[in-house]
Amino acid sequence: MAADNVNTAQESLDRDPRHRDPEHYKTGHQEILMVEGMRCGSCAIAVEALLKKQPGVRDAAVNFAADVAMICWDREKPRLANLQQAVARLGYRLHDSVDPERSKFQAESVRKHLQRRLAVAVVFGMWSMMPALLIYLAPFGAAEPEVLWPLALASGLFAVPVVIYSGSHFYRVGWRTLIAGAPGLDSLIFLAVFSACIISTWQLFSGSHHVYFDAAVMLITFQLIARLLDTSVRRRASEIIRRYLQDVPELVTVKASDGKLETRLAKDVSAGERIFLQAGDQLALDGNVFRGHGQADLSMLTGEHLPQSLGPGDELLAGCQLVEGELELTVTAIIGQRRIDRLSRSISALLSRKTTLQRLTDRIARILLPVIVTAAALAVGLAFFQGVSAPEAAARGLAVMIISCPCALSLAIPLVITMGHANMVSRGIVLRDPAALEAAAKVGAIVFDKTGTLTTGVPSVNTITPAGQWTESSLLQLARDILRESTHPVAKGLAADTEFGLVAASDGTRESIAGAGTRWTNGMNTALAGQANWLCKQGVKVPSTEDTGMSVYLACNGLYAGKIGFKETLRPEAASTIDQLTRQGFTIYLLSGDTHNACLDFAERLGISPKHVISGYSPEQKHGFIETIEKQTDVVFVGDGLNDGLALAGARLGIAVGNAASVAGAAAAVYLTESIAKVPATLQLARRARKLMHQNLFWAVGYNAVVIPLAVIGWVQPVIAAIAMSLSSVCVLLNSLRMQKQVSGDDPNSRVSAVQ
Repeated sequence: MAADNVNTAQESLDRDPRHRDPEHYKTGHQEILMVEGMRCGSCAIAVEALLKKQPGVRDAAVNFAADVAMICWDREKPRLANLQQAVARLGYRLHDSVDPERSKFQAESVRKHLQRRLAVAVVFGMWSMMPALLIYLAPFGAAEPEVLWPLALASGLFAVPVVIYSGSHFYRVGWRTLIAGAPGLDSLIFLAVFSACIISTWQLFSGSHHVYFDAAVMLITFQLIARLLDTSVRRRASEIIRRYLQDVPELVTVKASDGKLETRLAKDVSAGERIFLQAGDQLALDGNVFRGHGQADLSMLTGEHLPQSLGPGDELLAGCQLVEGELELTVTAIIGQRRIDRLSRSISALLSRKTTLQRLTDRIARILLPVIVTAAALAVGLAFFQGVSAPEAAARGLAVMIISCPCALSLAIPLVITMGHANMVSRGIVLRDPAALEAAAKVGAIVFDKTGTLTTGVPSVNTITPAGQWTESSLLQLARDILRESTHPVAKGLAADTEFGLVAASDGTRESIAGAGTRWTNGMNTALAGQANWLCKQGVKVPSTEDTGMSVYLACNGLYAGKIGFKETLRPEAASTIDQLTRQGFTIYLLSGDTHNACLDFAERLGISPKHVISGYSPEQKHGFIETIEKQTDVVFVGDGLNDGLALAGARLGIAVGNAASVAGAAAAVYLTESIAKVPATLQLARRARKLMHQNLFWAVGYNAVVIPLAVIGWVQPVIAAIAMSLSSVCVLLNSLRMQKQVSGDDPNSRVSAVQ
């Protein structure tokens, strides 16, 4: 189990610099490029196959969801111009940089493109299906024999817009994948639609009413629905970089050559220049503190909201906010080279991974295409050998084409995803990436971020230790009066504590000293709140007390008044959720950027083993830890902060909770609108979905394995082939409906095997 190796894993992570910089995750030489013009996963298959054939390219991976291509080489880097020229032959464009705006526009264009085609398919498809249904029910008296041919003609006419307009994308992509030597599902769809239309048209001209336009319409419509679902993943991935960069300002205050301060665009600032930061400002570029002191919110990187003190020589990264003080910094990394840029690129690449079932479906589709063509040719040849007429021989070949139509195969995954999504949404579980249903099936370990995930993010009063004549309520009132205008998390905790019903005073003047405390002057009275050593420097005699972490020391008119201790506020559902997951057999980890002592104390409150507590980790180190644990078992990472984006994208399954930051929510495959209490139900629904996906795939492949030989030897006529093909899709549909069943994941007494 992963639990037995956690100490070794953490030691190796601490030693290995690769887990501090995502650029070191590479093997050999790699580069991420942007692919423009892709409209589906099959487009990515075609581009990937073509790139792998180019001179100098050792390997390539292309993903439609993120619009990216990752090429690998060993010695000499392939020329970009050659790669661009090769990709252009398929109708796509290759760029050497990932442009989030271009990716966003492309994803939106594809979505609208699919919506228009789906609207046409649904409207005209319904009219095409109605006469086809009457034809199928004719043996039961639903229609008179003399109206069957007109009904067949009507079915064909209504199918024309669907076949020509709605299905045009599949034909174009199917042809491109054939050219690239990587035929996939689109090639099968093209073949099946073409076969159904050819035999149906031939039947109409022959005076027969046995047509199969409805099969073509159904295949196109369901595939468009599946592609529209896929675009949600693509839009999620394309938003990653844009959302990361949106959280960083575009302007900076720079010290000009004449010594004057001026405001400039961050993109125009070079490394080595001096920039200035005031309290409340957010940094746009990475830099080192040259002059000044202050306190900064580093939650983007550590996840902890307690401000950190900064002085000359300290590093401050883009996206962090200065809470108190003023700083002069020397720029160390410009736009494109900042740590936040590297994080966004790493997340985009991680989101481009293909799931096992996606790869399996692609492989099955590539195998089926030559099998179907060979079987059809064999059926025609066998018919001629048996001495049957040419029309009947052609009918046998077309029967093979129809009966092996990949409807069931193409619906095997999308139908389960659709049903699962509907069930999850009703429970407050938002499925952003359909691959999550597969990803969660074999999870053995669950890693929780601490601040904001298991806690509320706002500290609460833990202990009140008044001195002298001060009481608990009066000491609390004093603290609120002093810290009324402060943005420090402790001040927020005081404001949130309503137990004593106190109201902070609004008069007087307040002076905040960066990294030390706050002085409040009200008439003849002066009160202090801050660190013990600062109060001592102000002439206050502070008694020696145990430092419990988040503590505020108070004084009034030069006399020590007491101390207020704070603790992180545990979410009400945290303890019960952790207990439920532990009893279900999952290994629980606590992963945080906070100090080790703070994490140990918190883990004890939740019943998490101390050896499963990982503290003081940066975003890259968090991802590295996830990567190490996944060598033993699949991992779920549950987080909420901006600093969790890399871990959420890198884990087998990323879950964002509650008020998750926009970037964390975008990087996660699943978003829980309410709380972490839905994590057990999410995992159980995902396990059921994966089981149904495998059952559907088994049925789809098994169906073809049985019926194709029967059609080859002439035992199946085209009309029976169409019925059999439709029944196979119905079976897949009925099996997928089982996703709507109630789960016991919400029941804390349920026990579910962690690995199935």
